[in-house]
Amino acid sequence: MIASQVKISDLQVIKALNQLSEDHLLKLTSEMVRRHYSPGQYIFIEGDEATGLWFILEGKVKIIKQSDSGRLQGLCLANRGKCFGSCPLFDTDTNPANAQALDDVALAILPRDAVKNLIYSDVEIANCLLKVYTDRMGLLARLGECLGTWTVGMRINDCLIAHAKIVDDISIVELTHEEIAILVGTAREVVTRHLSELESTDLIKTDPGKITLLEPEIIKSPCILEQGNQE
Repeated sequence: MIASQVKISDLQVIKALNQLSEDHLLKLTSEMVRRHYSPGQYIFIEGDEATGLWFILEGKVKIIKQSDSGRLQGLCLANRGKCFGSCPLFDTDTNPANAQALDDVALAILPRDAVKNLIYSDVEIANCLLKVYTDRMGLLARLGECLGTWTVGMRINDCLIAHAKIVDDISIVELTHEEIAILVGTAREVVTRHLSELESTDLIKTDPGKITLLEPEIIKSPCILEQGNQE
């Protein structure tokens, strides 16, 4: 882990902050520190003290929670421009989950005390951080719905749609079977079997390191979702 200074240009890639003026961004950079993590390195551990808000400048981070039985449940997969570790916004003392770098990751960290001071002293920054809070609440609500009422096949399909990016007008998902399994809360073998079924019906095409969604509109339709395998 290497720490260095955060620049205004770093923060301009952060979706939650890109509406702020340069003066406000400068105020944030004076409080932030930039850190780098290697693939597989843990950024924070469940139960550790929550130290601040983390903004992704480069790379990809997965947020995972481990049950008492040892089973891993993925909470989200965050990439460049996203924010995670929002415990200070909830006034929570400890991290409720683990954060791990999936590749080479650069982060800008806004310390917990700075978060609280800025919320009370700067309305514009407070509004941006409130948006982060709202997004986290929406994520938790959606996660609860998926785990409580959706079949595993529905969760896999939803994961594909949620993490697809458009490359030359084609929807591409750059997740491994293991990563999808963690995010949806199932076994890798179940993911592999379900993806094979989707490929056999020409809805996707799988290649090493990527999944091409040939019919994304059909994959996310209720009729297809309801065909998902039971866990």
